[in-house]
Amino acid sequence: MFAPLLAIAALALQTTSAPADTTGKEDRLLRLISAQSAQLIEKDGINYRKVTGPAQFLHNNTYIICDTAIWSVEKNIIDAVGNVQIIQEQTALYSDKIHYIADSSLAQVRGNLVQLVDKEKNRLRTLYLDYHTKDSVARFFSGGSMIDEKGNTIESSEGVYESKLKRFRFLNNVEMKVDSAIIKSDSLAYLTQAKRTIFLGETHAWQDSLYLRANSGWYQKDSEQYLFSDSVFVLTNKQEVWADTLFYDKKKGEAELFSNIQIVDTTQKALFFGDYGKYTKDPFNVILAKNPSAGYYTADSTARDTLFIAADTLRYYTRKMFELDSSYVSLSKTRLKQSKVDPLEALIKNVTQKNMLAAKEAAQSGKTPVNGKPPVRKPQATTTHPPVTDTLKPAMIPDDPKKAKAGDSTAVVKDTTAVRFALAYNKVRIFRSDMQAIADSLVFNSIDSIARMYRDPVMWNEGSQFTADSIQFVMSKNRLVKAELISSAYYISKQDSLYFNQIKSADMIGFFSGNKLNRFDALGGVSLLFFLAEDSIITSVNQKECKFLSAAIDSGKLQRVKYYDNIKSDMYPVVKLETGKDKLKGFIWRDSARPSSRFDVCPRIIKSSERDTVQYIKQPLFPNTKRFFGESKKGTASKTQPVNTSTPATAKPVSPTTTPASTIKKQTGKTDLPSKSVPVNPKSGKPAKGELLKAPLPDFKR
Repeated sequence: MFAPLLAIAALALQTTSAPADTTGKEDRLLRLISAQSAQLIEKDGINYRKVTGPAQFLHNNTYIICDTAIWSVEKNIIDAVGNVQIIQEQTALYSDKIHYIADSSLAQVRGNLVQLVDKEKNRLRTLYLDYHTKDSVARFFSGGSMIDEKGNTIESSEGVYESKLKRFRFLNNVEMKVDSAIIKSDSLAYLTQAKRTIFLGETHAWQDSLYLRANSGWYQKDSEQYLFSDSVFVLTNKQEVWADTLFYDKKKGEAELFSNIQIVDTTQKALFFGDYGKYTKDPFNVILAKNPSAGYYTADSTARDTLFIAADTLRYYTRKMFELDSSYVSLSKTRLKQSKVDPLEALIKNVTQKNMLAAKEAAQSGKTPVNGKPPVRKPQATTTHPPVTDTLKPAMIPDDPKKAKAGDSTAVVKDTTAVRFALAYNKVRIFRSDMQAIADSLVFNSIDSIARMYRDPVMWNEGSQFTADSIQFVMSKNRLVKAELISSAYYISKQDSLYFNQIKSADMIGFFSGNKLNRFDALGGVSLLFFLAEDSIITSVNQKECKFLSAAIDSGKLQRVKYYDNIKSDMYPVVKLETGKDKLKGFIWRDSARPSSRFDVCPRIIKSSERDTVQYIKQPLFPNTKRFFGESKKGTASKTQPVNTSTPATAKPVSPTTTPASTIKKQTGKTDLPSKSVPVNPKSGKPAKGELLKAPLPDFKR
């Protein structure tokens, strides 16, 4: 009967008085810290210790707590069951049972439910988990799900938790729910202390009506910032967006796009390109830079009918009507009204009335009209053509609503109509199949729907060139209906390799139908120089002057021309044309600056729509979260599901709602360390020196 006692005495000496180990044997030393009782049992010739608790073991600075344990001293293995806990610093594991192999520092944690709780109160649940106490690394497999304090969820088929690095890695079939977004990815890493999620591999995200795809990226939880990179694609109800990289700050409502940007906006029927873009939600503001360009199309158009525009910088923004200066709004509305008036009709009416008045005066005075026509009175100021106004000055374009004066501070109801603005800065180029243009800058607002080019603008239409101090395009339903050349207007059409037909006037207006120029009016002080051909050879030149004219256009060539008021005409052989008289003053032929194709303006390859393919991508269903936490809403545990949000040292593990109450009690046990636990050094977190010798020994009974 003394043999077992001698064996136990030898064990006690080994446990309490082993010298410091310098050969690595200390790592395999498994200590029993406390227990209610211990019993020596034998099975198949192997001696075991049956320890009844609550019992505590210590290995690798890790506490193993359980109700009952079968301890193989020879193999250095513990099989613990009932209210099992593994506590290492501020990480805690809870389960029904574990198989702990001390020589490998491996805890194989199994049970009806396995739960890991870290310092930040993240709760990972699974059925299968291996924990390496030496490296503080946990590996779960066959499905697992983690929920944080706010109910955000991450689940995957397998994963790793590295306690020393404060990092979770979720691998294969990863699904995530954060705020109102749901995400699935090949794999991701979650840095618990930094509160950052790193997406590894192809990632899909959905939020309300928005869909996003990328191949890598990260999410910063506390600042609510996202960065996605490597072939980013975003889809909304009205837009498709491609870019190499996207950064989004949710709190600021700002997004930045980098490299190979393409945006398709079905509302504006537009495409936008660039290598840098910045978006602000409120107030709406978009800036495109680094080789930006845009294309505007109609619903029934082909690529040939799309109008492309490029500049050094493109900017689009909106302001509420009440935020704008009242004088600016008034001028815009005046321009809109004037854009619907045909100045030629007013001019013809004035000339007709003038001639009728002259004829009446001649009849009353008895004077005979010259050449059978009534004498023409010198036109008064009241008979000049209605002015084509140019009031859209760059300085008047509202930008910051805080600096803009309210339109009417006494108004009871503010006009919240959104006014759209578009600005193109520096080196503006425009291309459409039948019209091209260049200028220094361009501005547009949706009140008058007029796009104005200023600072040395030039417009080409098929074989014709138009220049003026400024050029305004009047748009209607995204179509060009009128082009107004304001001040020092000049028309040039190449007749052959030597001669050019030319018209100069104060102002000019071109009218478009079906996006083609079909009528051209010159208004005020018109001078003409036309070269006429016989049998394809230029033989004569025609010089004319008049107050105004109107001409039909076909394929960029003047056809039927009507001259009005104070007409002067002179025709002579071209051989008598004096040197330098073949061009009107101010002549500059700028064909070399003309964009020859849309690739001179927008060299980008237009991507095909992916809208139809996105609908076939399956959204996350969170099967593991439902399995381990029950049905939930917005990532939070269900109301019937107990939630553990305490720190590991005092954590009370929980079970899924499908687990019977009796099982819950068995597998969770007490979460506090037993009252006989070993004192711990507060700085190192390790047992205090010498305290192991003072720990009470269990009362072993055979």
